[in-house]
Amino acid sequence: MSGHFSIVEVKSVLANRPFCRYMVGNFCSQAGEWAQRLAVGWLAWEFTKSPFWLGLILFADLAPTILVSPLGGALLDRMDRMRLTRWTIWASLVQPVFLSLLYFSELLEIWSLLLATLYLGVIHSVNQAARLAIMPLLVEQKDIARATPLISISFNLARFVGPALFGLIVLIAPVGYAFFLNILFYTVFLAILRNICLREEALSPSEGRNIFIDTKEGIGFALTHPGIGPLLIVLIASSFGTRAFMDLLPGFADQVFGRGPEALSMMTALIGLGALTGAVYLLMRNSIAGLATVAMMASMLTGLGLILFTAVESFHLALVILYFVGIGLAVSAVGVLSLVQVSVPGEMRGRVVAIYGIIFRGGPAIGGLAIGWIAEWTGLRWPVAGGGFLCVLVWLWVVGRLKNIQNVLESSGQDRVRK
Repeated sequence: MSGHFSIVEVKSVLANRPFCRYMVGNFCSQAGEWAQRLAVGWLAWEFTKSPFWLGLILFADLAPTILVSPLGGALLDRMDRMRLTRWTIWASLVQPVFLSLLYFSELLEIWSLLLATLYLGVIHSVNQAARLAIMPLLVEQKDIARATPLISISFNLARFVGPALFGLIVLIAPVGYAFFLNILFYTVFLAILRNICLREEALSPSEGRNIFIDTKEGIGFALTHPGIGPLLIVLIASSFGTRAFMDLLPGFADQVFGRGPEALSMMTALIGLGALTGAVYLLMRNSIAGLATVAMMASMLTGLGLILFTAVESFHLALVILYFVGIGLAVSAVGVLSLVQVSVPGEMRGRVVAIYGIIFRGGPAIGGLAIGWIAEWTGLRWPVAGGGFLCVLVWLWVVGRLKNIQNVLESSGQDRVRK
């Protein structure tokens, strides 16, 4: 198969109305979440001026994934995934309503912010796995490799638009209005989900099976798979060492570059723009051939970019570097997810995607807490540079195994696409 861009295939995926509706709804909810995420981060920084508290807020947001996602993945393989997604969005809506009430009553403080973030982290632990597992049920098997980067484009466009909307909000109003924006976008997503139906796919038989046994089976499959296992190890290093830095950007905006929330908006938006570029690049690929190598090279690019970011003094040069960091973050994560989506049997997909979600969200939770704690003593630059260095080291470990990884994943993935 060639590696050239196929506009016909993209048009075929976009002609799928349920998929397009889902992509639009997903974009809306993610844009609202990103705007609120920056508001929470900036408020946490204003309340404490502490890198450790930024790391702790990130930990509360992402750490529940480690405990909840494996069970959520097993649940996804047993029940209606659309119904579970709707439930989690309704539960998520409670949090910005609660935060907006506290903020405009002038009762919001760091502990209530932490507890509200922890609550949403638990809900998102199931919601993220549900969202990832739904996508293959919106398109035909042969279109999964093309649909995955399209969903990533939607996500990363939201990662650009959400911070841009936050930047507009802080220019004309208090940061708490970002909570209202999130409420509005969650409501739009719920309305869209009501009109989407999924194609059927085999689920794991629940009768006579223990959900913890199913969970253990999914973890064992993912970690012992000769192709997926090594990629997940690299994703662990990338998530732990590099993804956590984004939630420390309020500290960089204020403490390192001496700027305000508008600088936070610009930095996050540039990462989102880079990630969008990376997702478009993946969309232009016409097959999964060589995708493992591309994803691993992108992981190294991210590590090197972060080392360079921590070494510069110019804010505008830092923005340029963050753009390329965003490219690396998207290509590495979406590349691995695409390979997982096309290589894993349908009856195992929910559990394996949940493992991906644990790493994608749990790694930054632990990394952010560690980096924030170290930054209390060393400043923000050194621990973030150390995370980038860790990413480069793990890339050196995997580079000699790439040929075998590619052979395993591409053969199984191509077989499933042809079915």
